Amino acid sequence: MKRTVIALLASALFMTGASAQVTELLDWRFLNRVDSLELDTLYAYWNTYVQSHQKEENAWRNLCEVEQAKVYRLYWKQGGRQASQQLRKQLNVAGRMKQAIPGTYTYYYCEYVSSDARSKEYADSAIAVVPQSAPASDYDIRWIPYLIEQNDTLRLANVLTQYYESGQYPAVILQYNYNELQGMEKGSVYFGSNLDDIIGKLILQHVLGVHKDKILCYNSLGKDYLKEVFGRIGIPFSEQIYKQLRSTGQKDRTAVMRYIFEHSKQTAYLSLLNIQLLPISGDLSNELKACLYNEGLIMRYSEKPYDNRAVKRRNVEQRYLMDYLLMSFYPERENNQVQVTQKSTKNMMLCYLFGLNDLMPYYKEHNPERFAWLNRIFTNILSKLDGCLFAPNFGGNAYSIGLYEDGGLHYEFREQLGFKRDPNDDEETYKRKRDEFFKNNTRVLIKTDPIE
Repeated sequence: MKRTVIALLASALFMTGASAQVTELLDWRFLNRVDSLELDTLYAYWNTYVQSHQKEENAWRNLCEVEQAKVYRLYWKQGGRQASQQLRKQLNVAGRMKQAIPGTYTYYYCEYVSSDARSKEYADSAIAVVPQSAPASDYDIRWIPYLIEQNDTLRLANVLTQYYESGQYPAVILQYNYNELQGMEKGSVYFGSNLDDIIGKLILQHVLGVHKDKILCYNSLGKDYLKEVFGRIGIPFSEQIYKQLRSTGQKDRTAVMRYIFEHSKQTAYLSLLNIQLLPISGDLSNELKACLYNEGLIMRYSEKPYDNRAVKRRNVEQRYLMDYLLMSFYPERENNQVQVTQKSTKNMMLCYLFGLNDLMPYYKEHNPERFAWLNRIFTNILSKLDGCLFAPNFGGNAYSIGLYEDGGLHYEFREQLGFKRDPNDDEETYKRKRDEFFKNNTRVLIKTDPIE
């Protein structure tokens, strides 16, 4: 890690040289992985740098991010607020920024994140001057959540428009969000496990003006937010109901979702992505699980059984826009939105595979042309994921994708149960047991047909 810090500082020196006018921003996630000595090195560098570059906002932003990392590291290490607050007061980064770059977006942003109370004054000031080039994470984890909780739809629309026009929100993720909404009935309710499931859909509604009839909500326990969302859905809200939802705490993270599903008069949906990436299904009662029907990329809540595969075929044949899965003309950009939310293009591609795979036998028998088309899509998706290993929250099992020759070149998505080595085994015995175990405990979840 030390080499990484040195390389980072070398990059910073290059980027701030005479031929470059813009300092490269630090990746705050990187700061969470370095040790205390390395944080001290980074802090010393940027603290010295801003003394001779008083007006350089990105340098101050970097110093602020390193200060944040140091403060939080102290908080978790010593388990107390007093020591961390004392360190922040001692470093006084925000106070010095007020003297050097007052009235700037960077100053307001750093005052906001440095405040334990998350001052509304600084948030509002930052939003008023946020540049289009602000990092995607500023939009995702700062200003969009803030404006949603404030129920400020006017400023939210402005920020979403600026975010979209910045080009930082990945096109393929926006396309996936569009297809999720395409499969829903008019005026229905979409429940996201977290805000990541909502942002793309908000852009579609407020910026692109599509699917504005859908009611979007996510698993927040903010009182004002729930009151406003429940009002739009048309379900009861009271102090007693709110206390009941709050009382479940971490023991039942799906209380809000369950309440919406069971009380909404409109059709209610849950993203398949939530089921894939999160251990949310373990929090659902068997009764609630039995009421969730897969319609492609979304799960519909219904107390009455119905032919959900017919709806899924309708979505694939009439509603989803899927040709981008055959050929995309947009690169997958590395940006904070993808990395912060864990909602990468790869995860979404897996949802197409898992959500639609059970249609393949039907199409193979009843609609060969549609089967060939979907098989090409599956093959293209798996070719991009070839060699990837996945270890989602599926009980410790491992998942792999590979190209196989038997019966013609095709791709397989395989599941393997976890293997634990006996510490008493020598290397030869370990390999023999491992190979035998995997041979008997590997199953093919998805298999494409060869393409001529």
